[in-house]
Amino acid sequence: MPLWAWAVPSKPKFKASCIGKDSSAMVAKRSSSRLSPMKAAGTQHFIERTYREGGAFQWVRETLINSIEANATRIEYGIEWQAVESKGVYRRLIADNGNGMTSEQLIEFFNTFGGGGKPIGGEAENFGVGSKTSILPWNTHGVVVVSWVNGDPSMVWLQRDPDTGEYGLRYLDAEDDSGVTTIETVVRPFNDPEHGCDWAAIKPPWLKEHGTVVVLLGNSAQEDTVLGDPNRGEAGVHGVAKYLNQRIWTFPAGVEVYVDNFRSDTKSKWPRSEKEARTDETRANTKRLIQGARHWIEYPSGFEGGKLADKGTIELSDGTNVDWFLWSGGRPQVHGYAPQYGFIAALYKNELYNYQTHHSVYRALGVSSTPVRQRLWAVFRPQEFDPKTRRGVFPTTDRNALKLRGGPNAGDDLPINEWANEFADRMPDAVRKALAEARAGDAKSIDDEAWRDRLIERFGSRWKMTRLVAQQSGGATVKPVQRGEKSSGSTAATKGSSSSGSSGGVGGTAGQERIGSVPGNVPARPTRVGGGLPHCRAVKAEDMEHKGLLAAWQPHDPEFPGGVVLLNVEHPVLTQQIDHYQSQYPDHFAEQIGVEVLNVYKEVAVAKVAHSEYLRSLLPSQEVDKELRSPHALTMALLGLVTEDAIITTRLGSKFGKARGST
Repeated sequence: MPLWAWAVPSKPKFKASCIGKDSSAMVAKRSSSRLSPMKAAGTQHFIERTYREGGAFQWVRETLINSIEANATRIEYGIEWQAVESKGVYRRLIADNGNGMTSEQLIEFFNTFGGGGKPIGGEAENFGVGSKTSILPWNTHGVVVVSWVNGDPSMVWLQRDPDTGEYGLRYLDAEDDSGVTTIETVVRPFNDPEHGCDWAAIKPPWLKEHGTVVVLLGNSAQEDTVLGDPNRGEAGVHGVAKYLNQRIWTFPAGVEVYVDNFRSDTKSKWPRSEKEARTDETRANTKRLIQGARHWIEYPSGFEGGKLADKGTIELSDGTNVDWFLWSGGRPQVHGYAPQYGFIAALYKNELYNYQTHHSVYRALGVSSTPVRQRLWAVFRPQEFDPKTRRGVFPTTDRNALKLRGGPNAGDDLPINEWANEFADRMPDAVRKALAEARAGDAKSIDDEAWRDRLIERFGSRWKMTRLVAQQSGGATVKPVQRGEKSSGSTAATKGSSSSGSSGGVGGTAGQERIGSVPGNVPARPTRVGGGLPHCRAVKAEDMEHKGLLAAWQPHDPEFPGGVVLLNVEHPVLTQQIDHYQSQYPDHFAEQIGVEVLNVYKEVAVAKVAHSEYLRSLLPSQEVDKELRSPHALTMALLGLVTEDAIITTRLGSKFGKARGST
């Protein structure tokens, strides 16, 4: 077919002037606020650097945002089937029915580094470079863009010059109606046998008068790009769908996003034509509708195996809101294309950042039980940057994390752990109940804490715990008790809190004066006091980051305000110790011996954490909490056998007599 050249508007010419040898004639005058814009040289270095700072599937995020900003109502991450049928090459095709771009706009957007006519947005935005920098470095052979405005198509081809390394628009031969050939950067889409495509025919049937199609050619004419960027490890046929369902919270009303997925990661099993993909069950692919993360949390589709049990919102002391969601029962099997289990993340402009599922972050929430952790979501909504106060949050260059802006902690990571700790102190009743039910089935749960009473008598004064102390000027409230009484189920609400779901906190007032004579809550304030020790709870291996870890520290716990050491009772060190000592006594003592061995390890673990409190006077508190009390440090501290064996041998001998073979 003939190639039609588009007339590209010429750039305005500027009159150049310079200072010659005799510069005395040049008189400086006050001018207007005009200036000569700074020019960019070697843009390939900027593109490559920005690309390296990015993350997996960032190209998906950038192209999606561009399409939404272009007012698209349908966006599709499809497959360019012509190359599949003619070359056996599977290329990713991205199409939308947005506004489209004229020939001039294509040049302005794609051949300009930084903006290119696109609205830049706020000062924390990506300055219009996101899609180019996330795509070009792994598609050096080319990115073909065809756009329609009022039914008229325009095409550009972005590429890297193999000699200079520069990125730009490829020059193409174009022939007009009279047969005159010119070289242009914008042409009518043409038939391209070399790449197995008629570029005019890549327009999907649902794209009418306006829209844009982008085809990723990779680093060579024979490279598959359908799975994504090979440099980022974006393998797996469900990668694009899972990324979008994890990254985007909800989609704007009226916007539908689809992803073409193969059923197998093995290329030989992929469909060899679009017809085969739609009709052959053995090679069929799935066109999946992307719903967004919130949909898969709440799953309103009538799943029979379980349901969303409760949800709510808690406003934290710094104005951050945390939306929590608690699921009950089995979860739908969506792990292939969406997050199946719980996560913690920050929500900013409808995108999820700082996505985490790690055990340590959930422990900061006060949740260590795996069944609850897998069914609890916490989404923090920090305050966006406010130009008036100059405070808030902003996204990093790679668009995968948020940072603080303004104030004494400007540039720091989000205080996720601090927010999680506050959530733990005011944990919703529904979450408390779920934890209590899960703990009822914990392995080898031990209620006898006589060992702990002994430790409190000897070392309790050294351990400082946060208690709510009744005080008229306090910003919280507590249920009062008489001096010396133990608090039972006292709850406290931090001043200024609000919740659309049920929420509460824990606190104790043992040993404090009762204020007033009217029953009910009274003002109180959090105070660090002595007279207690952290607790220890038996947990399963699945509740640890790794089954090789013996213990972990959870400073905020809904049941124990002073914190709790989690002891992995399925750890080989413990099971071997129990087996060893059980073999030295008659079988009818086996259960009691198992309890005694676990109690010794619990006692030693609690003692080590309690004693580390002293180090706060010698080391920064953050180092004590994050390093000396890390799961790895605690595991190492409980190895060695000498201390534990000495205590176990003495205790068992006093209770059960001499061990077999002892003299």
